Amino acid sequence: MLQRVKRFRYMEKQFHICVVANGFPNKKIPQYTFVEQLCRSLADYGWKVTVIAPQSITKCIIRREGLDPYFRTEYTEAGNGIDVYRPRFFSVGEFKWLGKEWNARRFSAAVSRAFRAMKQKPDVCYGHFWDCAFAVYRSARKFRIPLFVACGEAELTIFDSFRPETLSRFSEYVSGVICVSTKNLQESVSTGLTVKEKCRVIPNAIDPSRFYRKNKLQMRRQFGFDAGDFIVAFVGGFIHRKGTRRIAEAISLLDDSSVKSLFIGKTMGSDACDPECKGILFKGCVPHDRIADYLNCADVFVMPTLHEGCCNANIEAMACGLPIISSDLPFNYDVLDSSFSILIDPMDIRQIAEAIRTLKDDPQRRRKMAEAALEHARQYTLERRAEQIIGFIKECINQPVK
Repeated sequence: MLQRVKRFRYMEKQFHICVVANGFPNKKIPQYTFVEQLCRSLADYGWKVTVIAPQSITKCIIRREGLDPYFRTEYTEAGNGIDVYRPRFFSVGEFKWLGKEWNARRFSAAVSRAFRAMKQKPDVCYGHFWDCAFAVYRSARKFRIPLFVACGEAELTIFDSFRPETLSRFSEYVSGVICVSTKNLQESVSTGLTVKEKCRVIPNAIDPSRFYRKNKLQMRRQFGFDAGDFIVAFVGGFIHRKGTRRIAEAISLLDDSSVKSLFIGKTMGSDACDPECKGILFKGCVPHDRIADYLNCADVFVMPTLHEGCCNANIEAMACGLPIISSDLPFNYDVLDSSFSILIDPMDIRQIAEAIRTLKDDPQRRRKMAEAALEHARQYTLERRAEQIIGFIKECINQPVK
């Protein structure tokens, strides 16, 4: 088990990892919490963790969000520090080649500036998604530092920013690729970004101190929900890809006044699909540490998503003891099985509705699936995932860097 430790000055030199990501949460904007959770686990293992997460000045102006300070240090509950660099850059529109390539190059330049500012260079660089790994590639190569990629994208977009010939030397240099699903591994290999021998499948994970089963009746009383209702829950962005409107249409198709719903999230971008149906008990954002309270009010979790790397929302719902209705697509096959999930065609409204009806009408099956979900979720903890990532990195860096 991953042991939480606090380092002191007289102890041996810490192994130092630099994590590059597209963002990092602050108190006002709790995005990229998954990156933060991994960094906290690595810091509590005893590694020195430095994060470089460039921030777009343009986006902050458009969204009327304040800019984070260039540098800050955060601390885990065990008292271990995480150094966070937030260098700034100007971005432009998302037009293929012109805008995306410009943004990627400005992002990479911001990463390089922060990397130069680090007094102690890391032992390993870790890019959260392929584009972030490419952003730190030149710095890693200059100092002959092993480079790892966390491949968790719903869809590979790095080819939208860089031409294949630009990526060939980068791909060869990468020491290892941590894929959140077999689907992501296969995509990374088939597109020529890596070879299978460099990859390891390590699915996403959750914090069991936040996501666990609570007393459903007590939670419903807390929110004022009726004990006799059948509640369907969804967590994620209100976008076409995630399927919020398809869930709402399926609930409308059931035409059952006892079926209620919880939509946790918000509309996002041009792909926005705000769910509208009768019986919505709650729709909107909640703090990440309150999501489990809402999940524990529900009877089933529905996620008819079209593309994922590995759906973390499904694992969070499993840990709260919910049967899962989700997509019959490869990104789900590493985590979901028939003992606690019903896989459906995510574009078929009738299949979604029928799966909801099946579980509503069969309480005994629902209880069995809930217990199976709880049992299965126990293997997907942040500590265990951090241990697997640490083990993979240690295994790979025994090989010489090209």
